[in-house]
Amino acid sequence: MEGNTEPITLGALAKGAVLLLLAGSGEPRRLAILNRPLRVGSADDNDIVFDDRAVSAHHCVLQPTDEGVLVRDLDSRNGTWVDGVRVMIGRVRAGARVRVGRTDLLLVTSAPANSASADGLVSASNAMCRVLAEVDRLAKLTWPVLVLGESGAGKEGVARALHLRSARASKPFVAINAGSITRELVESELFGHERGAFTGALQQHRGVFEQAHTGTLFLDEIGELPLAMQSRLLRVLETWEVRRVGSPSVIRVDVRLVCATHRDLRAMAAEHQFRMDLYYRLTRLIIDIPPLRSRPEDVRALATHFLRAIEVDLGPRELTPAAMNRLLDYDWPGNARELRNVLSGAAAFTSSVIDAHDIDTALSRISSIPPQPMLADDLERVLAEHAGNYSAAARALGIPRSTLRDRLRPVAKSTEP
Repeated sequence: MEGNTEPITLGALAKGAVLLLLAGSGEPRRLAILNRPLRVGSADDNDIVFDDRAVSAHHCVLQPTDEGVLVRDLDSRNGTWVDGVRVMIGRVRAGARVRVGRTDLLLVTSAPANSASADGLVSASNAMCRVLAEVDRLAKLTWPVLVLGESGAGKEGVARALHLRSARASKPFVAINAGSITRELVESELFGHERGAFTGALQQHRGVFEQAHTGTLFLDEIGELPLAMQSRLLRVLETWEVRRVGSPSVIRVDVRLVCATHRDLRAMAAEHQFRMDLYYRLTRLIIDIPPLRSRPEDVRALATHFLRAIEVDLGPRELTPAAMNRLLDYDWPGNARELRNVLSGAAAFTSSVIDAHDIDTALSRISSIPPQPMLADDLERVLAEHAGNYSAAARALGIPRSTLRDRLRPVAKSTEP
């Protein structure tokens, strides 16, 4: 396949969105759907050329429209398929999978480069574009979704995206962290209570299921929910009825449930720390967010986004190339949340330009794995333990790769004849 262009904004799409085309598997090349028809095939005169024997010379045409993309087959020998259905002509929306020969084309909505979409997600990498494609496909459903990912990876952002891209967008979005509620108050927070139901219940309280009625409930850190409450939650998912603490009657609710966790729920279920029946109820649909360290394109985009977000408080800030390299070298165990904190800390102590030293200082103050001062002999020992692999040694030390390289450079010079 030829071409590797950046996404181009389509004026017909609302809120500055763009429509991307991801082709292939693994690490696909990303194409822009321009504001004109694009012809797809194996012949060199096509706009998008595939080296695929199952693709006809002139296979199909993609035409952007106000409502999505119009796909028209050009009498190809193997057909054009949309979500498993062969079509001659049809309009497809974001999240659709178009199969041409043996290649899948994935239509994805995303914000323009270096900016956030309406739901706050920033996506410059193919990996996050695939996540957004899954969001687009699943948003129209009402089934529960389990969002997996490390702490700070953006699980709540994905939950909000599922809500805002669904038919429930104008309805309530209620978020609650199960790990932050005391065991004594979990039942009341989830299902509500009547006045006088227990000591301190001075007035009636609507639980989050009632608050999210007709909308979306985001239950974060579902793995921290006590076993007794897991049983109650399972009952709600089976009946969609809740009973307030101290109430003899039940209340019907209509809620799209999105849960999230950074823990291995299946392993917890095997160890009887999480109900297996609830696990299977929650895993009907799964979205897995890759960690930030595996998508450096998003480090760049997020850095720009976060610096723009703090301009209102601190004024404009600019990253030097060396500072950006520091960000790209670091593993970000705290993911996007840690990146935001480091940039905020660096920006607060500079006037306009953020250099590599500012990033290192912020990392040492803020990060969950701060750089530790070590003797050169210790650094060389760790490097030798990792067979001279600077990236692996830097991860083990919890410092940026460039910092390790800089600290060893004087040692290397001193050994020169």
